[in-house]
Amino acid sequence: MSLPFLTSAPGKVIIFGEHSAVYNKPAVAASVSALRTYLLISESSTPDTIELDFPDISFNHKWSVNEFDAITKDQTNSQKLAKAQHATDELSQDLVSLLEPLLAKLSKSFHYHAAFCFLYMFVCLCPHRKSIKFSLKSTLPIGAGLGSSASISVSLALAMAYLGGLIESNDLKKLSEGDKHTVNRWAFIGEKCIHGTPSGIDNAVATYGNALLFEKDSHKGTIDTNNFKFLDDFPAIPMILTYTRIPRSTKDLVTNVRVLVTEKFPEVMKPILDAMGECALQGLDIMTQLSQCAGTDEETTETSNELYERLLELIRINHGLLVAIGVSHPGLEIIKNLSDDLRIGSTKLTGAGGGGCSLTLLRRDITQEQIDIFKKKLQTDFSYETFETDLGGTGCCLLSAEELNKDLKTKEQIFQLFENEHTTKQEIDEILLPGSAKLPWTS
Repeated sequence: MSLPFLTSAPGKVIIFGEHSAVYNKPAVAASVSALRTYLLISESSTPDTIELDFPDISFNHKWSVNEFDAITKDQTNSQKLAKAQHATDELSQDLVSLLEPLLAKLSKSFHYHAAFCFLYMFVCLCPHRKSIKFSLKSTLPIGAGLGSSASISVSLALAMAYLGGLIESNDLKKLSEGDKHTVNRWAFIGEKCIHGTPSGIDNAVATYGNALLFEKDSHKGTIDTNNFKFLDDFPAIPMILTYTRIPRSTKDLVTNVRVLVTEKFPEVMKPILDAMGECALQGLDIMTQLSQCAGTDEETTETSNELYERLLELIRINHGLLVAIGVSHPGLEIIKNLSDDLRIGSTKLTGAGGGGCSLTLLRRDITQEQIDIFKKKLQTDFSYETFETDLGGTGCCLLSAEELNKDLKTKEQIFQLFENEHTTKQEIDEILLPGSAKLPWTS
């Protein structure tokens, strides 16, 4: 496998269904096209080492290939590894134990779970590769509820599956459904290393892109990933994603809602949760119809505009329902009220609430000047971070060494991006962003 090459995967937002999904109601999640993880796989400067460099969290670590011998060359342990390589529903506790010596120096570190995810997938997918450096850059805010860990897991899974010869698409013109299935199931394992019991939603969105409808299995109490409904022809919807930086506890927010549902006001809460589920179903239906509005004739344009207005109205309604169950925050209402005052579009919280992030779907008739005023006020008056992006878009993708080596100037710029610890999002987007930059990503 020729080096260097690149992989990438997006973050995600919940459009409809926060909190109600816990009570077996349908919900819709979508990728965020311009907020992504990028992974550069290149030759390590130190022979016979495997290096992980993640400057966003100030983490750099090298493992000697000899440290993997106890797993890959010992007959008993290699059998345990083989079993883990064929099991993607649960972590192999045998393999977890075998990895402990490689993680010993990081056991009390903030970086432990990132290293655990990396090593587990590495020994399962490409254990015999050596002298390789994995360099990560992300334009996703970490810890904001936007699926940053899943974006990383998917980028790693795609790179390691490619290194291990598990990607079927030899010509790399397009990743096959089989390729994406492989990436998704191994990214889910990566998420298990980080979170313990992930839902599978974040890694699915990061792998496949666009949007999906999901629902909890009322009997198992878990989300059935086999019943995801993907919306492949997702209409690109412009939005402003705002990160308040207000800390919140997802566990506390979920617990508070549960008290309302099961103890205080069950008869009041039931129709609210039902309405949230209906928002998700109708929202997906509207977005499906929007994706089918091809053409520029007057009738098609009018239909599209009417559908889009209905979508904006549903966003407004869904936020109101979330306010009713007590998961908004004054900091989120600032964004909502400002978007209403400036007639920018419709705003709702996304994720657990209580702080974190909001999304604002933009009206079709606004100007860039109006958008800039909205963003500037949030940034200067409240120190919020804003991202102008599209809802939906490309999932995981890969740029081969063959393509990367065609333009040596761009290749040099890419290496400089990863070597510079203080690279800005704008600098990364200008060179790497799929659909915007000139690079021929395979997705």
